Amino acid sequence: MKNRGIIKRLIMGKPREKDFTEDDLPATRRKQFGFLMRTRFGVMFRFNLLSALFFVPLAVWELLVSGYVSNYLADMTVAEQLSKALYLSLLRYGTEIPLFMLGFVGLTGAFYIARRISWGQSVKLLKDFGTGIKQSYKQFLLIGLVTGIVNLIANYIIDYSVLSLTVGNSLLWTFVLVLAALFMLIFAVAVMFALCCSSLYNITFGRLFLGAFTMTFKTLFSSVGVCLLSLLPLLVFMFMPWAFVRIIGYCVAAVFSIGFAVTMQTVYSFGVFDRFINEKQYPDFVRMGLRGSGSDETDEDAEADGDEIGDESFENSADATENGDMQSAPTEGGEQ
Repeated sequence: MKNRGIIKRLIMGKPREKDFTEDDLPATRRKQFGFLMRTRFGVMFRFNLLSALFFVPLAVWELLVSGYVSNYLADMTVAEQLSKALYLSLLRYGTEIPLFMLGFVGLTGAFYIARRISWGQSVKLLKDFGTGIKQSYKQFLLIGLVTGIVNLIANYIIDYSVLSLTVGNSLLWTFVLVLAALFMLIFAVAVMFALCCSSLYNITFGRLFLGAFTMTFKTLFSSVGVCLLSLLPLLVFMFMPWAFVRIIGYCVAAVFSIGFAVTMQTVYSFGVFDRFINEKQYPDFVRMGLRGSGSDETDEDAEADGDEIGDESFENSADATENGDMQSAPTEGGEQ
């Protein structure tokens, strides 16, 4: 009879004997992530499942099309594969663009709930997931569109470069390959910041990406490290050439990877926002969810760059939290 409660405890978490006080809160963003993994894992697990539903069409289509492309190229020479590269890239990656957009809609609810748990707020799963979608789905759709287009262009360049390496100009194509891979990495970090910004602030789409890329280059090395670490449970499977290994990766994403990545990226991004945006523009948001929130104390995880993101990038931005559970910033800015 004891074992009957294992699944319930895994999903719902252990019952708390007492409410958390400020002294129980973590002092840094790094500690906050561990704190959330211990105390809110059940919530992460559940919003992960909801978000994964939006990525099912993308995962299924990717498996089907990649299998078709592999069989189609099996008996071709390198020259023939090069001549078909554009067509196959459009077939594989171009058709995935609307599916990326659908998947990103599912991330709106995930980032909204991750924000609430990082700020120590209560969560009503379905209600808050729906609120997140209603609040930010337009910008998340556009981010998904841009991501899908970049994915198409970058993968076409990478595939073409890999094939070209076998027929000559190895130095040139190696440089192109490395450049494309680096751009995808930097773009992934910018998307991380853009998603977190869109979930928190009311800001126009152009300023959203401008601010995201600015923060990316201001915190490049630490941000790349966090982005890769957050996606690691998925990446270790996605770059394997065998379809059944990628299926395992999709299963891992369905039960764990999305919630893990969204929560880590949210916690890290909020630390960056504290340094570059909130400290001057929204002091009430500084260190939210941490011990001593709202104080002038700086996060020990923050890098002491000193430079600020231009105020114009986020002027008139606004927190979109509903029901009055957080103080909102001015609302004259761009639309969500």
